[in-house]
Amino acid sequence: MKKTILIAAAFLAVPSMAAAQDAPSATVTTADLDLSTKAGQDKLDKRVDQAIRRMCRVDGFDAAMLRQQADCRLAAKANAAPKVAFAIETARTGYFAAIALDAQG
Repeated sequence: MKKTILIAAAFLAVPSMAAAQDAPSATVTTADLDLSTKAGQDKLDKRVDQAIRRMCRVDGFDAAMLRQQADCRLAAKANAAPKVAFAIETARTGYFAAIALDAQG
């Protein structure tokens, strides 16, 4: 079972491979969450959102910097979505499989 989710913010228009490798990333821990429950999923969503905000923070408030921050957040959210869905589905599948095994004795 995955215990963490790695989020990356790769921009669509990256001028060079070096810039792509320097794209920000963050890790979100899921080991203490029960992702088979709504409460656990809500906590994961909050952690992902907080990680994205920290990861995409910029040092300025001009239009270009704010646009860069918005692009980073969108890219990171898009990157995280399938990973979050996979983690939740894995938790649900494991939970229901355990119930089925226990019911059979």
